[in-house]
Amino acid sequence: MTLCKDWISIKDYIGDPTYAEGVNNFLDYAFQKLKTETIRCPCTKCMNGESGDREKVREHLLVFGIIKRYTFWYHHGEGLDESEIVSDEDHDEGEDHDEIFDILRDLYPAFNDVSPSADVNDVEEPNADVKSFYNLLKDSQDPVYEGAKSSTMSAILELLHIKTLGRWTNESFSMLLKFLKNRLLPTGSTLPDSYKESKKIMRNLGLSYEKIDACVNDCMLYWKENEKLDACNICGASRWKTNKHSGEDKCKSNGKKIPHKILRYFPLKPRLQRLFMCSKTASLMRWHDGKKKKDGTMRHPVDGAAWESFDKEFPEFASDPRNVRLGLASDGFQPFANSKTPYSIWPVVLMPYNLPPDLCMKQSNILLSMLIPGPKGPGDAIDIYLQPLIEELKDLWDTGVETFDAATQHHFNLRAALMWTINDFPAYAMLSGWSTKGYLACPRCLKDTRSMRLSHGGKECYMEHRCYLPKNHRWRKDKDSFDGKVEHGLPPEPCSIDEILRQLEDLENIVLSKDPHVKTKINHELRGDNWNKKSIFFELPYWRKHLSRHNLDVMHIEKNICDSVLGTIMNIKGED
Repeated sequence: MTLCKDWISIKDYIGDPTYAEGVNNFLDYAFQKLKTETIRCPCTKCMNGESGDREKVREHLLVFGIIKRYTFWYHHGEGLDESEIVSDEDHDEGEDHDEIFDILRDLYPAFNDVSPSADVNDVEEPNADVKSFYNLLKDSQDPVYEGAKSSTMSAILELLHIKTLGRWTNESFSMLLKFLKNRLLPTGSTLPDSYKESKKIMRNLGLSYEKIDACVNDCMLYWKENEKLDACNICGASRWKTNKHSGEDKCKSNGKKIPHKILRYFPLKPRLQRLFMCSKTASLMRWHDGKKKKDGTMRHPVDGAAWESFDKEFPEFASDPRNVRLGLASDGFQPFANSKTPYSIWPVVLMPYNLPPDLCMKQSNILLSMLIPGPKGPGDAIDIYLQPLIEELKDLWDTGVETFDAATQHHFNLRAALMWTINDFPAYAMLSGWSTKGYLACPRCLKDTRSMRLSHGGKECYMEHRCYLPKNHRWRKDKDSFDGKVEHGLPPEPCSIDEILRQLEDLENIVLSKDPHVKTKINHELRGDNWNKKSIFFELPYWRKHLSRHNLDVMHIEKNICDSVLGTIMNIKGED
């Protein structure tokens, strides 16, 4: 639990004993948390950009004052899961303070003993969607039973969290709830007695997902105008699983037919809106504004050339620092550790790069976008599954979504842009459309890839990469360590946007099915390139105009991304 922060809002702080005491308590907290000899100085002069020892930071805070908006001490060890002591009167809440009340305080300043940072007369009323969200939380503040320390909402969320971490089955979770309600809790407790009832609460919070059936050959989604079809209109395969003996469609106990494949899609807009419904995360979503370093060291994507050139290309988007910059990552993995049958499920996750470097890649801040079903990877047909996300990203770019900012107590139009993809080399081929196999495997050099086949190994080898070195580099003359030649060549010229789009003209709207009878066959030797398709990312207007000149960035996917979605997979494992 963190300290009382009322002293931060004191205007005439010079000589004020309450302010001086708050500074001392802040320093005690920071040095205890970080366990270092120096910390960042949050005064209005240093702005957390300079570091100093205790005496220096104390002097700066007493003379220049602390940054008024710095109410979440993420540079000084405070975690998102810590509660704040608002005032001495609230101290009786104790260590079991329910953090759901913090969300209510963000929306209703009257609930907070601390005066809101914005002028009360300048505060806007939340829209209908935000009101319904917070009213749901407000209605869930009743205790599980009379005298209980935890509310119904908090108890359910914590139990579901334990279920995910422990990888419990849905049935075992329902058994636990029934045991707690019938044997341990007093009569009249409000705890639900099944996993299904608990899921309803998650769904009302906007934290659920949509089920979209898919063709068994990955030809299409049964979505939008195709939602009620019983067979694929490309390969003709049935939508439903069939009994091998009787030939009839398989059904669940409730009579519903069982589809071959189900895409689990987690809508993006509600999740981005949730980031601004808490004042702590809302303020962090502006972190990148003005944080670009010019010392040549890249600490965050904001320091890179791509971010800077994107801002210059789209100044209207860059004018509001709350607009979200996203990175997309995807890779396949085997979710069932002891299974002898090979199985590959493909999560697609998004990272909000507005956040500070120590938070944007934390597991808790990674947004799960979809779970693409197995048993085999989607291959080039991953574009079929990405359709709902791309449609939502296009809408977030062109129109945006009205969002309530809890930090400023105002509405604004939230927009978002997908900046990068993050993946290993095989997944790179699936997302970009350029095959990373064969003698033209390099997606950077494209047609100018310089390769040779090893006479003994029988594999392609790419040895002429020394052409990227400076002309006078000593390795250019090193024959023995490389291919026995002196390198005099220059690196290939990068392909222009117009040239890339021209190469992709005949690959638009090709069939990406797994069915070999209907899949469009690509002859790389005849084409003279390695394109397999025109990637769905080119449908994003800003991707065509700007990001394609950088091609698709390649990074290695973090292993913990797979781990973070494993619990979600276990939750939905038995639904089919």
